[in-house]
Amino acid sequence: MIVLSKDMEVGVKRIDDQHRELVNRLNIVSSMGARAVSVEETSKTINMLGDYIIKHFNDEEGMQVQSRYPKYETHKKLHEHFKAEYQKLRAAFIKQGPSAQFTLDLNKALVTWIVKHIKSEDIEFGKYYNSKNA
Repeated sequence: MIVLSKDMEVGVKRIDDQHRELVNRLNIVSSMGARAVSVEETSKTINMLGDYIIKHFNDEEGMQVQSRYPKYETHKKLHEHFKAEYQKLRAAFIKQGPSAQFTLDLNKALVTWIVKHIKSEDIEFGKYYNSKNA
């Protein structure tokens, strides 16, 4: 289970709220490994997470464009790379179905990337955004 710690707060309410929701959805996916769930429930949960990832990235990128963030292109590429990783994991699920190993792989990839990305890239953007909108 992930907890959005103080050092993961970006300082932009909209982004922090979305990160809380993203972590909440990720925790739902993480909990699937601890109980038996159907293919349909797992698929629905994975799709729900993927839809929210896209929504969040689009919102964040929109804020970066609006504020003329100088690292927008680099940040967008990181988002694109993550979306590709998510799609690979989703494809593995479609091919193999739910399993403890799939849940472990999904959790490891998502948790590692999201925590690292928030603590570095998103915090940097938050500082920039707040300096432009103070």
